[in-house]
Amino acid sequence: MSRSFLPGRGWGAAALLLLQPVLGAEGVPVQEAAKYLLILAASAGSEGRVACKELDMVAQLKKQEISVDAKARVAWSFTPEQTRFYAEQGKLVVCNSRKVFPEGGIIAFERVGGRLTVFVHRTNLGRSGVSLPESFLKMAVKM
Repeated sequence: MSRSFLPGRGWGAAALLLLQPVLGAEGVPVQEAAKYLLILAASAGSEGRVACKELDMVAQLKKQEISVDAKARVAWSFTPEQTRFYAEQGKLVVCNSRKVFPEGGIIAFERVGGRLTVFVHRTNLGRSGVSLPESFLKMAVKM
């Protein structure tokens, strides 16, 4: 009987495949992101209001008693198209991946190695005209 888990690869390759998602960055579930949006909205002067088009997040925001308002200064974005749309309006665009930073995303919530990490794109933040407390910026990873 062979000890190999994957034909021709061995146990080491199988372990590496299993660890890969843990080592990479992954998005934060909308339930968790909604809680952080509440804090960000208050910090950005848009207390209790977030612009959002994604139905799953809209439902979570309503559960958190956050109003979905197209005029809010903070917006949740899930796609590059949404990110561009909100960035053109000068909103603080919060997303679930740094991959949309080139489209104008400002803040991304990701799990890296199992831990929540907040990334901030300083240049895009400056362009938005929205200011955030220095205490928040100190704890975020700047890009």
